Amino acid sequence: MARVLVTGGNGFVAVHVIEQLLARGHSVVTTVRSEEKTKYLREKFSKYGENLKFSIVPDMSQSGAFDDTIKSYEFDAVLHTSSPFTFNIKDPKTDLLDPAIQGTRSILESVKNFGPSVQRVVVTSSFASIVDLKQGNRPGYVYSEKDWNPVTYEEALTDPVLGYYGSKTFAERAAWEFIEQEKPHFKLTTLCPPMVFGPPTQEVTSIDKLNTSNASLYAMFIGKAKAENSVWIWVDVRDLALAHVLAFETNTTTNERYLITQGTYSAQQVLEYAWQHYPDRARAANLAQPAPYYPEEGNYRPDNSKSKQQLNMEYRSFEDMLKDTFPVFVELEKL
Repeated sequence: MARVLVTGGNGFVAVHVIEQLLARGHSVVTTVRSEEKTKYLREKFSKYGENLKFSIVPDMSQSGAFDDTIKSYEFDAVLHTSSPFTFNIKDPKTDLLDPAIQGTRSILESVKNFGPSVQRVVVTSSFASIVDLKQGNRPGYVYSEKDWNPVTYEEALTDPVLGYYGSKTFAERAAWEFIEQEKPHFKLTTLCPPMVFGPPTQEVTSIDKLNTSNASLYAMFIGKAKAENSVWIWVDVRDLALAHVLAFETNTTTNERYLITQGTYSAQQVLEYAWQHYPDRARAANLAQPAPYYPEEGNYRPDNSKSKQQLNMEYRSFEDMLKDTFPVFVELEKL
């Protein structure tokens, strides 16, 4: 089995990645910002004992941030999941762009300089680096790995949404530029998931501390937000976590980019599911009745065939995700 580094171990996606790695017999080292941040993970994964270790990296955007971590172990793979996903920011440059771009460069430089045993680095990118926001719903268009978001750095500085989309785009471009210019000994895989929903297994101390994507799902569930799509495609966090594992377990010798998505979804499905399975809550919250799923003129869709063919991905349905996620929300309301 492999020894794997997972950056940003407290994150929504990362905790699922760690869980799947440990369940498959791999040894994991994960980075967190402080010793305090290890407590929840130590308890959650206590049955795995020494198969889970921690490395403290207070600021991943600093040059050489991961050097000591990489030097301390002989890793087979590095999974770089840590990058901010929030729109509640003051400055797009310091809160989004710098951490994403510099954090990606930092981990790649550390692996090149101090990780000769590393065979593959997997970077969690995003559909944000693929989609062209200016095209809107883009009826009939099929997005795939060949597409790139044309956002400019100047545009990314203007508001939090463009800042987030820019941070993912420029971080992934920086990764590919590094591969082209530095020609390191390892191979690179980037994963581009859209909206990521699913059961939160990271530390959530109260329902209002959910990660950004699940917070939007919960807001629709309780009627505090309209059922609207920001993008038209999605993936279950458990499937995305598995994609990280398969990206290095699969015996490929090439650099690869994957769009990781089940397909299209409509926020109206959230209302429909709530009325069908939580009718008392839906009435109490005065939830709207579900409207037609998709715009009359149509909308874009994804091509996920590459992930299915090369990684053997199989994706959960949106309804199965809701079935597993809403009960967790209900429990978290009790905290």
